[in-house]
Amino acid sequence: MDAPITLKPAPNPRLGFALLVALIAMVAVGKAILADTLDPDCFWHLRVGQEIAHAGWPRPLVDDLSFASTRQPWTPYSWLAELAMKRLWDFGGYRAAVATQAPMEGGFIVLLALAALEASESATGRPRYLASALAAAAGGVLSLAYLSFRPVTAALLILALIAWLLLRDRRMQQRSRAVWLAPPLTALLVNIHFFALLVPLWTGALFVGDIIENRHAPLRRRTGRDLLLTILCAAACTLTPLLPGMIRSVLDYSLNDVLVRSHVIVEMQPFYAGTMGHISAAIAVLLGMLALWRAARPRDVRLGIGELIWLAGSAILLLRLGRFAPVFAIIAAPMLAATLPQLSERVLTRAAVMAIIAVILIIGGWRIARAYPSASLPISSWLNRHGPDAAGYPCAAADFVERQIHPRTGRIINEFPWGGYLEWRLGDRFAMLMDGRTQLFPADFWKSTYLGTDQDRQRLLRAADADAAIIPIHHSLFATALIALHWKPVYRDDRATVMVPP
Repeated sequence: MDAPITLKPAPNPRLGFALLVALIAMVAVGKAILADTLDPDCFWHLRVGQEIAHAGWPRPLVDDLSFASTRQPWTPYSWLAELAMKRLWDFGGYRAAVATQAPMEGGFIVLLALAALEASESATGRPRYLASALAAAAGGVLSLAYLSFRPVTAALLILALIAWLLLRDRRMQQRSRAVWLAPPLTALLVNIHFFALLVPLWTGALFVGDIIENRHAPLRRRTGRDLLLTILCAAACTLTPLLPGMIRSVLDYSLNDVLVRSHVIVEMQPFYAGTMGHISAAIAVLLGMLALWRAARPRDVRLGIGELIWLAGSAILLLRLGRFAPVFAIIAAPMLAATLPQLSERVLTRAAVMAIIAVILIIGGWRIARAYPSASLPISSWLNRHGPDAAGYPCAAADFVERQIHPRTGRIINEFPWGGYLEWRLGDRFAMLMDGRTQLFPADFWKSTYLGTDQDRQRLLRAADADAAIIPIHHSLFATALIALHWKPVYRDDRATVMVPP
């Protein structure tokens, strides 16, 4: 008799997938340490966290960081994140902030890859490891420019976790118990950022999709489960002590904020602006074409109607503002993994390929670890380490003002990107003209500054009655107006100029 034929089991690509995803996540971690400086908004978030801690309980605040803001109570809807940022900074300074930002960005990439793996298995019947890793990389291209040390990064990480739980539940035929973590995660998220309002929209999209797919069948247990999950997530969005003010802030951003609508702020510009924006637009167009193509061929890939509604809603947000690119990536990456043409998994099973990835991980990890700032490196050196031609902060100019300018009115004229840093650095002695909290300033203020003429700016700056101005040496919005008002420079370095009134 012939000997029985023994089939050799196919190599498992899981280890190669894990190494490749780790490599992509390392790029995100490296960005935070090798390339980024701290985000301008993080500094005013720290000051707001200090005010919340002093108040003892999250409540509306009357602003005193800027002398041009309205004196009406405003809502710090990210109060929990701002308190956490302050505690973290008190514990370890900017080094602790960098050490927190880096793994959050890497974790976001990992969650994109895991969600992509779940979606690909739901759509095709088996996990697509290489496609999921590539989709996570594409999601990183869409997202990383918007991730930094501020509350929205923590919010996006939690959103990615919730998306993974929802897609995992779909893959498990809606029998997962872990999906019920979504409501408590939403309750946590609503105290970090108003992006929490997206969660019931996501679950509602899945609920509507299930109703459409099962419209000829009686109401099923799974449909009722979707409805209950949506109701719980919607209820969780109310579990913040600042709910009325948060809703007002969302409406104000959407309807009344003239600076947001003007696209002066980089992240409020269309997502397709700039070189990386062109790449992001190409990825979005590719995803749309693949989704339509696969939807027309249900035998190859089965895309749920709920997931397609979820994707369409995220695409609408993406077209609205660039800052929604990470939100789009959270569902776009899984859909991309499900719709990419069939890719061979063999490359992830080859020992040579895994060895190369492992070596790159070791070398890259060592390079990133060496670049992490030492305890002896002052924050000013870290912030401006890329030189005067890169984005940075007027650290030396702020030192000069602290030493040489004695408060008379206690006011400093500044430009938009530096407001938060100067409030953090000089806020105990001076109030600034403006910062990134656009909702705190009346429309006429922005129409007289970033949306006005030099004559408008002259009138506003003359009325400001400030002790000094700290402005960039290049591309300054206020330089011409200040010179026309006979302000004189008293300090200058390769980044900033300090001017005083006549």
